[in-house]
Amino acid sequence: MLNFIDRALKSPLAQVLTWPHRAETYLEFLAPRIGGVAIKATVKAVRQETNRAVSLVLEPNHRWSHHVPGQYVPFTATINGRRYTRCFTVSGIEAGCPVVTIQAHSSGIVSAWANESVWQGDIVELGAPSGDFILPVERNEPFLFIAGGSGITPIRALLDQLAGEGHQGQVDILYYVPSSADAIFLGHLKTLATSCPNVKLHLAVTREKVAGSLSGHFTPDHLKAIGVDLSKARTYVCGPAGLITAVEQHWSNAGQHSRLTLERFQAIELPVAVDGEGQAVRFSDSAITTTAPANRTILDAAEAAGLNPVSGCRQGICRTCTCRKLAGQVRDIRTGQISGDGPEDIAICVSVPVTPITIEL
Repeated sequence: MLNFIDRALKSPLAQVLTWPHRAETYLEFLAPRIGGVAIKATVKAVRQETNRAVSLVLEPNHRWSHHVPGQYVPFTATINGRRYTRCFTVSGIEAGCPVVTIQAHSSGIVSAWANESVWQGDIVELGAPSGDFILPVERNEPFLFIAGGSGITPIRALLDQLAGEGHQGQVDILYYVPSSADAIFLGHLKTLATSCPNVKLHLAVTREKVAGSLSGHFTPDHLKAIGVDLSKARTYVCGPAGLITAVEQHWSNAGQHSRLTLERFQAIELPVAVDGEGQAVRFSDSAITTTAPANRTILDAAEAAGLNPVSGCRQGICRTCTCRKLAGQVRDIRTGQISGDGPEDIAICVSVPVTPITIEL
């Protein structure tokens, strides 16, 4: 029935009858969980995991299909009248409903809202699942999962997938947290290790001494302590930039980088070109022309000009800020690659103009 409504709303007759607005707009106003074209989800349950992390059980509408364990979804919440989009991993499925787990950060608007202000019955918006932090097709090797803080969320999804499949190979979990109280899913992980003899949990506490746990930040000695062979284990790591950098360097030095799969959760410092002159940026829909300094992205320039483009991760990952470039060249600040000068879709959060440009915004 709901799919029929979707098709009807897109019909020429519906568009004529509801002009100048879209037909979907009216249904979204009358039935916000069903209307529109987005994946709307109702917060079915709120569960506190630690004093800084909360899990939201989401009941999505009919537009939700499925995801692969380890993938993330763009998550949009309206907070104080403004839409904010961030990317969160689907940490699990409960009674057919996806679960996202969000750890609060000092400057995190969405994470603070999730931990302090969200209520059962609130409606959020989801994007299509994405990401390649997923298990390989062939799973006959030992696995090593290294997590720091909230980086455990995609790893929990992968662990549950292996357990559900009855995986018999060796699985080691090396989990770094400031204190044992900060360990998200600690009870679940301990239960998993108890019920599956092939799964071993190794807690590494960085700010206190805990009997039976490793201490301090990542070091190759931790790998020796848990008896992992880098040349045999398929390794997945997710967490803060410092952890990922240390792990990646050690695996590279050992000639095993190809056996490493990475997922960065925390914002990374993106290199921005600081030389050269500022370039003119014309926002065609708004009839605004401004100048973007050489060290500022198009998103920064748009916000400085008083525009409020939709954005999310601000790292070029979620693609929420994608806009149509009509003319001019831009540089991707992650790779340094310069675009062509014709029309194309770009992520304005990681694009710096290198010539005068026109953006459809």
